[in-house]
Amino acid sequence: MVSSEIHPAGVYDVIGLGFGPANLAVAGALLEQPRETCPISVNKSLFIERYHEFKWHPGMLLPGTRMQISFLKDLATLRSPQSPITFLAYLHSQNRLVDFINRGCIAPTRKEYSDYLAYVARYVQGQGIKVAYGENVIAIEEGGQGTVQIHSRVLTTGETRIRRAKNLIISPGGSPWVPRCIQIILPHPRIIHSSEYLSSVEPMLATMKASTQSLKIAVVGAGQSAVEVLLDLNSRLTSMGKGTGQAHNLHLVIRGGSLKPSDGGPFANQVYNPGYVDVMYDMPSDSRRRVIADYKATNYGTVNPHTLDSLYEVMYDQQVDRDIARCRENALPVTGARITIITYSDLSSSEINTHPLQTSTETDTDTVSVLFQNTLTQDFSKMTYDAIVCATGYERNSWLSLLKTSSLGKHFGLCAGSDKTCLSVDRDFGVAANEKNGDFVVTTNGTNGILKAAANGRNGYSRTSNMGINAEGIHAPCTSMDTKASDTLYISRRYRLLPLSTAGHEFIPKIYLQGCAEETHGLSETLLSVMGTRAGEMVEDLCSNY
Repeated sequence: MVSSEIHPAGVYDVIGLGFGPANLAVAGALLEQPRETCPISVNKSLFIERYHEFKWHPGMLLPGTRMQISFLKDLATLRSPQSPITFLAYLHSQNRLVDFINRGCIAPTRKEYSDYLAYVARYVQGQGIKVAYGENVIAIEEGGQGTVQIHSRVLTTGETRIRRAKNLIISPGGSPWVPRCIQIILPHPRIIHSSEYLSSVEPMLATMKASTQSLKIAVVGAGQSAVEVLLDLNSRLTSMGKGTGQAHNLHLVIRGGSLKPSDGGPFANQVYNPGYVDVMYDMPSDSRRRVIADYKATNYGTVNPHTLDSLYEVMYDQQVDRDIARCRENALPVTGARITIITYSDLSSSEINTHPLQTSTETDTDTVSVLFQNTLTQDFSKMTYDAIVCATGYERNSWLSLLKTSSLGKHFGLCAGSDKTCLSVDRDFGVAANEKNGDFVVTTNGTNGILKAAANGRNGYSRTSNMGINAEGIHAPCTSMDTKASDTLYISRRYRLLPLSTAGHEFIPKIYLQGCAEETHGLSETLLSVMGTRAGEMVEDLCSNY
């Protein structure tokens, strides 16, 4: 079934894909624009969200877990401290401001921050922002008359809805990623991703509680989520008690030799300052890649030092229990779980093991065999687990798939068959006017949109290397030697994709990206740190170029 649900005027001023924190910040910034001068109407703004209600990382709202940033890096404070959607405004509305101050910590719990975001979602909707919940965007196309056409499917009914907008903001968030050798045996109730941990862990453990044998569970990953899951699983398995007198085994599988603490110091954190986005964007691409690599330990594959201390205390306490029990001839009971860190290990292959008496529809007694390769010696070893939790991060390429399969991609130089795509800054924006001889290229200034001629590579102009995004969501070098011009998309400082000049046709709709441009805007792009400031810049650009 197909229906067309559009504004009575026929077209929305702006549609946002997703209604997570990024577009929530945009909604707040839109509401705070002067109504008498803002060309974007709140009544003609819509956000499409696949969840049936507002949710933020529901699978990782573990008890006691804290945010890794200050409460001041909320959806609005750095943009406008007097905004009604700041974290302080939320605390005041809950009559909890003084109690939060007395707490003496600038980092809220994850549970409280989730409630803050839900509060803001209710507020902006109450102010007129429309949200279509429970719909999954399946395609975007040219809509004619300078519009973009958005196709979405209602998850409860399967109905397809088609809407048109003059502007589009794509904020896809992250899609759970698991190693390829695990992907081939999915779905399975005993293999879960950390993004769905809270909703899946109890059903997963329930399939194993009837077993009298000790359990062996692997957590794959070396970041904050992996350690948080590990500690939570340790608590759950300990409360389950021992199996046949033996402790349950928890393995944390990591590629390196040890867990690494995140660098949260004030100097390292300057890379997440809003002003540092300008610094990153203006750098040559080679320098930008080097800075991203230098500061990688502030975000990727690292763990908050306090969380590491907690894990070490748990593992040390388990060791004390074992030593005392051994010296006293098992006078003390063996703890219900035992944590081991499996270092220098990379997943090579996996398979589901079924038992001889098990039918094809039974999964309660399945086990998973995993072949590991030692990253130092290259030797192989095999382990069998009752369950696996993949805390292996996210990929952020869904926006590329939407553009590649649409008629819009060609306007930005996107080749549908390309398997590698680069984002580049506006100063490198260019297209050969004559592909046969490459007489000249045209570049644009992303701030004011003025076109100017630039000499080609023979006269000093060269396409700089950039960072590509591969299928696993991992940034990889992308150079002019192995990348066609059609593989490079250009993005302005204010997050707007820049359309290429095409003979006889000007692409009018503006398309913005959020959370996808780390290789041009820096490490803060996928995080909460600059979300409020970015939303303000994007809305200002949207209104000034309307």
